Amino acid sequence: MNRSLKILSSDDDEGIRSLLFSLLTEQGHDVEFARDSNEVFKNLGRARYDLLILDVNTPGMNGYKVSEKITTNLINRPKILLFTARDIDAEELQFVSCGADAVIRKGAPCDSLLRAIGELFPEGAQEAALKPPAEAGTTEAEMDNANHADISITTRRRMEGDLQYCLRKMTQVEDQMTAKDMRYEEFIRELLREKQRTEKNYLEFKRIEGDVVSLKSWSYAIAAAAVLAMLRSFF
Repeated sequence: MNRSLKILSSDDDEGIRSLLFSLLTEQGHDVEFARDSNEVFKNLGRARYDLLILDVNTPGMNGYKVSEKITTNLINRPKILLFTARDIDAEELQFVSCGADAVIRKGAPCDSLLRAIGELFPEGAQEAALKPPAEAGTTEAEMDNANHADISITTRRRMEGDLQYCLRKMTQVEDQMTAKDMRYEEFIRELLREKQRTEKNYLEFKRIEGDVVSLKSWSYAIAAAAVLAMLRSFF
């Protein structure tokens, strides 16, 4: 394939990252890397990619889960290729259910990886999709109008997908803010309860202090009476 792709790869192995960077940039592709699942989602939020190469053992959320989340939430998502050192046959069900487009085993020859990418982006497929073959008698102007209409539809679909993605993100943020507000309100209620307990304890302490003062006063009075009685006995 001659098309240059914008690729995001997730892998925490520096050797694998170096290999992928050298291999893919030599083919003319623009390659970026994410060290874990969180960086994958952050990068997807700021840029558009043609292809994601996801390590199944990605730190944090594994590659299957990342693929499933992206497939579920993004309409115009990038193509997803899973890159794994695990037994592909044993995990076939996970691969199918996660929605990824292809899977390849680490350690496979480099041309196998390039071939897998080529199968995901066959040469001329995108142009064919945007430029249907002209019918007999179709003028060049009509062809241009049809091409512009197809491009407009594609652009509109992408914008609708991006809008839905933004709405989902806004909902998630609102849910997080609501949860934080609930925690804050509970914190305030606990402070008020603690304040009430403190005030109650203070009042109890003052009452006990008053009782002690009263007892001391009675003790002094009794002692004084006893001393007076003793003095009278001598005189």
